[in-house]
Amino acid sequence: MKRILNIVFATASFVLLSVTALLAQTGCIDGDCKNGTGTYAYSNGNKYVGEFKNMKLNGKGTFTYNSGAWKGCEYTGDFKDNTLTGKGVFVYANGDNYTGDFVNNKLCGQGTYTYASGEFAGAVVTGEWKNNKLNGHGVFIAKDGEKYDGNWKNSLKEGQGTILFANGSKYEGEWKAGKFNGKGTFTYASGKVVSGNWKDNKFVD
Repeated sequence: MKRILNIVFATASFVLLSVTALLAQTGCIDGDCKNGTGTYAYSNGNKYVGEFKNMKLNGKGTFTYNSGAWKGCEYTGDFKDNTLTGKGVFVYANGDNYTGDFVNNKLCGQGTYTYASGEFAGAVVTGEWKNNKLNGHGVFIAKDGEKYDGNWKNSLKEGQGTILFANGSKYEGEWKAGKFNGKGTFTYASGKVVSGNWKDNKFVD
């Protein structure tokens, strides 16, 4: 049976900004970095341009990563007390991007992740996020037109969902750990229908 695409997202927390990081700054190079709008340059090459309140990143701004694991990435959006909290856009070094809600430096709430490279290049997934993973309802559309509309748990298809493959075949039913598990109906492109119980993508009875 056709391989079923599952999405694996980085589980690492977006621990991007902290008091420790702020201590390593080289200074405010433009504007008001206490209570206003300014530009702050960090000793590691990172840079923030945006709003400040009580000497913290608060409001709207852009944080550019020029070193470390996040080198080449950039976030533009809302900040709260030095954290990515609110709505924003995070662009990864490989061109992938996430647009949506953030809470305490994590993808959390409604958002859309667009793949620019790799196995899922051209794919788009929109849905509910928690702790950097899809949790709740979401829709995944691949470049070739394959589409899954249903429930997710920790970025794996789980619960009720429907997948329409690029060749015209379709499965509608229950999922667990990213596979057909439980009651479901598979309709082949030819029109043949198989309905009943499934386990790990295999029809049982």
